Amino acid sequence: MGAWGSSLYANDTTSDVRDTYMEFLKDQLSNQEAYDKTVELFGDCIDDPDEAPLFWYALADTQWQVGRLTSDVKDKALEWIEKRGGIELWEESKSGGSGWQKTLDKLQARLETEQRKEKKIPKRIDQNLWNIGDVYAYQFHTDESKKYGAFGKYMILQKIAEDNFSAKGNKIMRVHVYDKLFEEVPMLDEIANIRLLPIDFSTSTRNLYMSIQLRLEKKRDYPVSNLTFIGNTSCPPNKARGRELSSYARWSMIECWSVYFPQWQGVEYETVEEGIFKYTQHE
Repeated sequence: MGAWGSSLYANDTTSDVRDTYMEFLKDQLSNQEAYDKTVELFGDCIDDPDEAPLFWYALADTQWQVGRLTSDVKDKALEWIEKRGGIELWEESKSGGSGWQKTLDKLQARLETEQRKEKKIPKRIDQNLWNIGDVYAYQFHTDESKKYGAFGKYMILQKIAEDNFSAKGNKIMRVHVYDKLFEEVPMLDEIANIRLLPIDFSTSTRNLYMSIQLRLEKKRDYPVSNLTFIGNTSCPPNKARGRELSSYARWSMIECWSVYFPQWQGVEYETVEEGIFKYTQHE
């Protein structure tokens, strides 16, 4: 299990439990069905004394947030809080786990307050919209793109992978972008030899973000009227991988990508190895 902070969802286990349970609710399952399926998926976690408290903390907090906290889940979470479950992660830290203890204190206080009114859960939105290899032209059309000379021009995106979106097995699309703006929608053969556009800034000395997940939070954010399907083609090996990252962007913010084109105009990056790229800084 990876942890990157002492807040409740700053580790892989709690964030996966929260997301998985919510995905079941978004599939319009009842609270009992969502609970049963989440428990089934995380059976090994529940049997692990190190991860079990994290499971019950996340499930209890998430249920409370949506007005569905059951007495059994609440009791299990409070029992683990009393035993300071999860503190082992921080025993060797300088703080001795003081940050984690504060997180548990806040969680306990929340669970012991009156539960929120049950929230209506919207249906799950499909995050995996295209086929791998699909190429689309996106036309910039807002004032944001005017700042960078992209208004009315076309950016070319290709879906290169399907990443896991939750422990439940839902997928999310990963795309890369070609480093050229077109005045008109191009044909597939017109993009064959164009390099990738880093979704990154050229001042970086590390490996570059060469691809990114695209998340759809609201159906109306998907810009169907500004997308044109060009075709499907395989990804050249040195373009298909990109950097293995959990980075993501939202469809609602795609107009902001116009900033990267002038940023990388005339700026070089090198291929360190297949699919790994780094900014080349010249004296």
